[in-house]
Amino acid sequence: MSIAAIVLAAGSARRFGSDKRRHLIDGVPMLTRTLTTYREVLDRVVAAIRPGERLIAELVTAAGCEVVEAADAAAGQSRSLAAGVKALTSGHTADRGTGRPVPVAVPEGLLVGLADMPFIEAETLRRLVEAMVEHPDAIVRPRCGDRGGNPIGFPARLFDELTRIDGDTGAREIVARAEDVLLVEVDDRGVLDDIDQP
Repeated sequence: MSIAAIVLAAGSARRFGSDKRRHLIDGVPMLTRTLTTYREVLDRVVAAIRPGERLIAELVTAAGCEVVEAADAAAGQSRSLAAGVKALTSGHTADRGTGRPVPVAVPEGLLVGLADMPFIEAETLRRLVEAMVEHPDAIVRPRCGDRGGNPIGFPARLFDELTRIDGDTGAREIVARAEDVLLVEVDDRGVLDDIDQP
C-alpha cells in the first residue's frame, strides 16, 4: 500500500507575528525541519502553500518535497488540504527539471500533517504508516497520553470528501463523526505541540 503525505503550510501565522515557517529551530527553518522528518519516512510529500511564495517554495523543493499552491488558501485550512489531495490524486507530478507533467501512481492513503509541528519523531510517522497499511480502511491518528494528535492518516475512500470540506478546521469534522478511527499510542509530544508563539 502506497502512502503519501500532505503538509499544510499555507497559514498566515498572525499570532506568531512573523513567518514562522522560516523561524529557526536549532539553526534550521521550522518548515524544513518538519518536511525533512516526513521525507525520512515517505517517498512523496507535498507542501500546500499560498500562491507566489517563492522563498517558501524554495524551502519545500530543497527538502525534496513538491510544492502545491492553494489558490484559495485564505478561505481556510480545508482549502489547502483540498489542493494537496487533488495534487496527489491527479496521477501526475511536475518534473523537477522541466516542470512538465510526469505520470505517477495515485497513493492509497494520505497522511496529513501541519508545518508548525516540527518536533514529531520519524519513528512516530513510521508507526502511523504501518497502521495505515495494516488497516487500509480506517482513519489513523496518534494519541499521546489522553489526547489525540497530528498527523492523521486517511484512506482512499475519503479522498473525495477531503476535497469538499470548508473552513479552517481542516478534516476535524470527518474525524469526529467517523466510527473507524484507529488510535496509535505514542510517547511523542511532537504530535501535540504546534508552535503559535515565538
